[in-house]
Amino acid sequence: MKIKLPRRYHRVGVAIHPPRHPVGGEFDRYQKKNYQFEPVNCLCGVKNSDYVISTVDREGWKYKLVACQSCGLIRASDYWDEYSLADFYSNWYRESGESDVNSFYARQANRSASVKNFVEQHTSDFKKRYVVFDIGGGAGGILDSFRNDARCYLVDYDISFFKKAESMGISTQRGGINDLENIIDQPDLVILSHVLEHFTDVNQKIEDLTSRLRIGALVYIELPGIDSLCEGRRKHDFLGDIHIPHVFYFSQNVLNNVMRRLGFECVHSTSEIRALFRYTGIKGERVNHHDSVCSLIRRSETKRKFHIYTFKRILSLALPEPLKNFIKKFG
Repeated sequence: MKIKLPRRYHRVGVAIHPPRHPVGGEFDRYQKKNYQFEPVNCLCGVKNSDYVISTVDREGWKYKLVACQSCGLIRASDYWDEYSLADFYSNWYRESGESDVNSFYARQANRSASVKNFVEQHTSDFKKRYVVFDIGGGAGGILDSFRNDARCYLVDYDISFFKKAESMGISTQRGGINDLENIIDQPDLVILSHVLEHFTDVNQKIEDLTSRLRIGALVYIELPGIDSLCEGRRKHDFLGDIHIPHVFYFSQNVLNNVMRRLGFECVHSTSEIRALFRYTGIKGERVNHHDSVCSLIRRSETKRKFHIYTFKRILSLALPEPLKNFIKKFG
């Protein structure tokens, strides 16, 4: 059954999140003059299976999202072309607060151990100095915990962070997946942390990536999963996830099926999403998760509407510790 979202998903110019680039501001004027849009096709390849679910993003920008009835993937209907994307990520994407390179690296480095712990059980079979590529990695801080065990490469369009990364022993390459051919080493592990949702053609990008992968190589993907909204992320608010730099919106099952169709098996994944995939070269079939995705969003909207997140927080503060432990143990 098709999902119908409330009116708040269609109020252009009404921001529910502090705008990075305000509607009508400098970037808005620039992109209207210089950027071009083109249609975004669904990754499942089925055409004319979409319907509109939302027309704004969280900052009030006019931004049309559609859901595919053949696979359950949610995506932008139209998006910037390759030239516009390269310009946006080179010159506009990073927040002004991220201009402090050292603090930005430190914030990324705080998450590095968590990523390494997530993958290290499956990197133990790699040779002593295995090779890690972090694509779209900003200042390279996610690689901080890997530097002693691996040769690390940072790939990004924004070169303002490269000097910091290089000072930490991380090699750098400007660009994206198409520029990996300039790196002689072949990766054992590729990190795509909050990157995949920004690609306009995930299929092509991952196929380009597989041309550099050996069988058995690992790809770590982290992005905002729809499933975790039901668990309280963003206080159950799907509109808070809708952000104009994000082209695609994945549930856990939808992402796993996309990667399976591209020749990867899922080693481990969570609802957030944090997922590790192994390249096998064996491609699977399309599976339709449309109804389950719609159910996840409906449940999240219901919880948001009735302030379930706030209610749970109050209970967690008010209840004595033994009772909280009892509830956790027995559900």
